[in-house]
Amino acid sequence: MPAGPRVVHDDEQLQIVIWDRVVTSRWRGAPTEDALRILGEHQRTLTDSFDERRIVALTIVGPRATMLLSGEARKEAEVQAKVGRETLIALALVVEGEGFIAATARAVISGVQLAVRNPYPTKVFAIVDDARLWIEERLRAEGHVATAAGLHGAFDAGLGGQD
Repeated sequence: MPAGPRVVHDDEQLQIVIWDRVVTSRWRGAPTEDALRILGEHQRTLTDSFDERRIVALTIVGPRATMLLSGEARKEAEVQAKVGRETLIALALVVEGEGFIAATARAVISGVQLAVRNPYPTKVFAIVDDARLWIEERLRAEGHVATAAGLHGAFDAGLGGQD
């Protein structure tokens, strides 16, 4: 089993944490073209470290973040999404927060994911712990039993990132 989670990027806008074949991106602000490119580079590096080139992504939208993208950021997000079609085992999206705005954001993201029809399982959550359980199931289903077994400890050690 690998060492604990590694923070590979951390600034006021985005934190990226990697452990085994799981990459967490915790958004603290609106995704920019540069931040999305940085995330893509770290995802590619992680993907390239496995023979079968498959990883799990956890995206967390913090309570103060927004998902309003500029035109350039939207284009970069599309590039990343195309790569993900080949490399993702699963994608868990967490929109943190309570109330109408957070619930509406989760509903909109769920609708978009249905329309996109990704070739990998995708699910939207309100809390990280629920996403962790779902990720464990996806990892087991893909035969990554040891990674699934260590996931709880990895989250306890910081895989979910910090806001």
